[in-house]
Amino acid sequence: MEISAAVKKEIRYSVVQNILKHYQCPETCEAHCCCNGQIHFFEDEVKVLTGIDSEKAKRITNEGLCAGLYQMVTPCSFLKENGRCGVYENRPTVCGMYPFKVNTSGNSVGLQPCPIGFMIIRDFAELIVESFSRSGASDEEKAMIKEEWQKNVDSYETELTEFHSRTSLNEMQIPFDELEMLSIFLSSKKAKNS
Repeated sequence: MEISAAVKKEIRYSVVQNILKHYQCPETCEAHCCCNGQIHFFEDEVKVLTGIDSEKAKRITNEGLCAGLYQMVTPCSFLKENGRCGVYENRPTVCGMYPFKVNTSGNSVGLQPCPIGFMIIRDFAELIVESFSRSGASDEEKAMIKEEWQKNVDSYETELTEFHSRTSLNEMQIPFDELEMLSIFLSSKKAKNS
């Protein structure tokens, strides 16, 4: 098994893909993730990209990184003139995860502040508030949870402002089990709206 396939299984890549299919980068997206972010690759992904365009793949390096890990010198050389991905069907794991980000906890993923990340966090807050409102909690507790999540959304929206120029970001952590619940919630929400 290739390293990227093993990592995808461990980080619930398919669940992330089920979530991300409900969103699309807005036309106003300036591809900051691809132009300014840290784009890491596994060795098997570098081989695929080199097979697609060896000249563009020359911007991928492994200097200063551990064995088997590579990084694109940004901006990504596989971006098309319109700022969209030119290798979307073969994009690396990290690109397929964005705005989700793998962390070292082993039980959650981070959610980066970007336009799609903001849409996701609003839906996640809606899921939490709806779930809690169906619980046996008191009206006061339900109101507190709703207020807390509105603060989280507002904080995330503040973080979104000029996110591409900040040196550090406050990302929201979403546990894997809640990530799976979000995927189910989005699918059922889409079915209701169809």
